[in-house]
Amino acid sequence: MPSIEEFIKMREGIEELAAKIAVFIERKDAREAKKHLDTANHQLEVLKTMIANDTQEMVGRRLSAQLEGFGTRIEKMKLKMPVKRRTEKKEKAEPTTRSSNTETLEIVTFERP
Repeated sequence: MPSIEEFIKMREGIEELAAKIAVFIERKDAREAKKHLDTANHQLEVLKTMIANDTQEMVGRRLSAQLEGFGTRIEKMKLKMPVKRRTEKKEKAEPTTRSSNTETLEIVTFERP
């Protein structure tokens, strides 16, 4: 049976990850937030196996709700992110370069009478 100290260390680790997730969400960095969320969810599953009393059960529910909220915010953030478009290379019929341009521009000024 796991000890209370182990439970507390695991809980504190999850809370630290939750704080980092919140920072990444504010920075709009969905990839890093998702990576930390996956780690926190894995640790939460381990923590749930360590629950031995009502207080620990409440902590597990609180952390579960918090991580689920982060997951929802990350998914919404991913939906709002612009889609990367693939650009096709257009073939040019005649490539023009600056040195091949033979026309010169002439500036005409008009004076008022």
